[in-house]
Amino acid sequence: MDYEYHIFVSYAHGELWTSWVRDIFVKRLKAYLELEIGRLDMFVDDQIQPGARWDGVLKREVARSRIMLCLISADYFQRDWCRREMALMMERERHLGLEGQNENYGLLIPIRLGDGDMFPDLIQRVQFQDFEDFADPDLPRGTERASQFNQNLKKLAKTVAKTLPHVPACCDTWQSFTGDDFFTQLEHKPLSVPSPPRLII
Repeated sequence: MDYEYHIFVSYAHGELWTSWVRDIFVKRLKAYLELEIGRLDMFVDDQIQPGARWDGVLKREVARSRIMLCLISADYFQRDWCRREMALMMERERHLGLEGQNENYGLLIPIRLGDGDMFPDLIQRVQFQDFEDFADPDLPRGTERASQFNQNLKKLAKTVAKTLPHVPACCDTWQSFTGDDFFTQLEHKPLSVPSPPRLII
């Protein structure tokens, strides 16, 4: 088996966010990456066809992708398939001894879209790229913020370009991974309810 995709993009689908991810984030990132490394293939996790056996297709597409970009938010960790995608790649990293350390992202590059207060402890310890200020479906073109967004995408493209050449050869074994060891650790933190104010009489 050989790799089919350079990058697997994992995110929580939504009425607003699907178009932002596909039409703004992925399209521009791909363009910047192709300036760095030439033509490449990206799999976005909404490409799985309705009616397909989700688990089998998911495992195959993750196994055939060199690295994974996870666009993480509180909603991401409430979606079973998002957590499963991330868990599968974490299991591969552990199998290969490639967990991200220092400036090395390993095989998993998290892109933070929310403030992270409800992220599981496991992911809060992982280095991430910060795109919270740019997670805006109506990000206006020609503005200073749009320019900053593009600059951050260029930096991300350089990180990805540095990571891809160090990915080990593809292995059939990865399709048998389940990610179970990490799946439960990736549950979102429950919304904490503040204690009611004390009544002073």
